[in-house]
Amino acid sequence: MPFLKVSNPEMITKSALVAEGFTTELYAYLVSLIPTPQSYAEEHSRFEASYSASLKGDPEKMKDCEADRNAVNQSLSILIGIAKAAAIKDPNVPKALGLANLMEKPAAPAASVSLEPSGFRTAFNRKGELIGTVSKVPGAKWYEIWSCDDDPNLETNWKLVASTSNCRGIRITGLNRSKTNWLKIRAMLKNVAGPWSHCLSLPPA
Repeated sequence: MPFLKVSNPEMITKSALVAEGFTTELYAYLVSLIPTPQSYAEEHSRFEASYSASLKGDPEKMKDCEADRNAVNQSLSILIGIAKAAAIKDPNVPKALGLANLMEKPAAPAASVSLEPSGFRTAFNRKGELIGTVSKVPGAKWYEIWSCDDDPNLETNWKLVASTSNCRGIRITGLNRSKTNWLKIRAMLKNVAGPWSHCLSLPPA
């Protein structure tokens, strides 16, 4: 708790500011930001369905999957914050919400282990499909390849084009071959995304 070492007069001053600002209207607004059981269940179902649909390689389905993933991630972040705060009064809240494991700090990786993908390369197979390969990253659950056919320095220009649990034989689809495409890959660990690899450039067809 942040105010254990604060003097009583200082504590009263700080508390007075909160008492003034913490109105009924603000409380209602804060509650409105919290996901409800129904809204979270709907977000989860949409993400689950869009992920399954994205596995076929449709660029629009991949885009939908990424949007649904972001929505679930935002709601999860809010619920984790609430669980941490509520645990001050009831330590069982995180477990009841199924968040206990997500709130555990991941063990620091050994200094000799690098999470940055290495050896990322692409080639076309006999069918004319673009295939990506990267060296295995320790602890990786799956890998994501993102592409950009515009300014690669702008993060908004990048999109997800492949997601797989394999580090080899990754089929890359949804590229605009009339432009130069930039490609990069990252490993997704249990609760965190790893660093990006170097970028590859694919000339127009």
